[in-house]
Amino acid sequence: MAPPRLVLDAHTLRMIAIAFLLLSALSIHRLWFAGGTEIRDVIAVDGETMGTTFQIRVAGDGLDERLERDVRQVVAARLGEIDRWMSTWNPESEVSRFNAHDSSSPFAVSYETASVVAFAVELCKWTTGAYDISVGPLVALWGFGNGARVGQPPTEAEIEEAMSHMGARLIRVGRGAPGGQGFLRKNDPTLQIDLSSIAKGFGADHVADGLFELGRTDFMVEIGGEVYAAGERPGGGPWRLAIEKPLDEGRAIQSIVELSNQGMASSGDYRIFYLDGDRRLSHTIDPRTGHPVENGPAATTVIATTAAEADAWATALMVLGEGEGLRLAEEWDVAGLVLTRGEAGAIEAKANALFPATVAPGMSNSNAP
Repeated sequence: MAPPRLVLDAHTLRMIAIAFLLLSALSIHRLWFAGGTEIRDVIAVDGETMGTTFQIRVAGDGLDERLERDVRQVVAARLGEIDRWMSTWNPESEVSRFNAHDSSSPFAVSYETASVVAFAVELCKWTTGAYDISVGPLVALWGFGNGARVGQPPTEAEIEEAMSHMGARLIRVGRGAPGGQGFLRKNDPTLQIDLSSIAKGFGADHVADGLFELGRTDFMVEIGGEVYAAGERPGGGPWRLAIEKPLDEGRAIQSIVELSNQGMASSGDYRIFYLDGDRRLSHTIDPRTGHPVENGPAATTVIATTAAEADAWATALMVLGEGEGLRLAEEWDVAGLVLTRGEAGAIEAKANALFPATVAPGMSNSNAP
């Protein structure tokens, strides 16, 4: 049985940085880029998109003003497409209009949106519902996300009602052909989808695809911490990425890994949460129970073939936890790292056999079960 894969023209990218980078507080996790102390010959394009920040770094030869102009045009066009396709904040996006489509009739969408939803539906099945793009209304009930109700946790009746309109079983997808149109259909007209757990990763892949079309092979694309790294960093060698230690206050590096032609993404419970008495309620909701994940991972990091896959799997591992999650990820050829809180708040790291070794002295991840 083949692992679920995102059927897209998303290629690979690569990551750069000199100093440790503070990413947007709106992203569920934070990553820093790590590199040497000297940057040579690089085009840098930074900005804001999807409620977070992005960074593009292009290395290699021929980094002139004309290329920089072309890179900026590609980045702007591709990020604009992501907004038009998958934004939950843009009322005119395909996802927003599909959510407002109060019918079980087919709804036309781009090939790209259909492909992302098709992958998400497959991942929902492979994780027995731990990953679910229709969980949005339930997340809002718990006080997180767009349209969140703030004040008190929902009742069991409200949770059951929300869960009755969720699940992969309620979504039908037709991809269509690349460059053309596909369709989405909901068996329950009230179903809502939210691609926030995969759209930033797909955005990184989509921008990367545009850079490949420009003939570039050495670059990094990062959107809200989700990354695709291609080729080599300035000066040679794989791009280096630092993973943040999941601390409620302050900042620290957990480990640094090297990426080449891979996507990487992280998720965590340490930036978006609230306390209900002694309970720490994270924005990560288990779609199978309808409740926030408690005593689960503090953070996860995933390395996969594409940034979109890494993005979605990082969320899935937050729900599945280190045992089931790391085992399942390895079954599907996905490298996973899970950080948990031990005694006195100490951070403990567990990775599956596919996760790469760290490159900084004194920063090692345990592969022990």
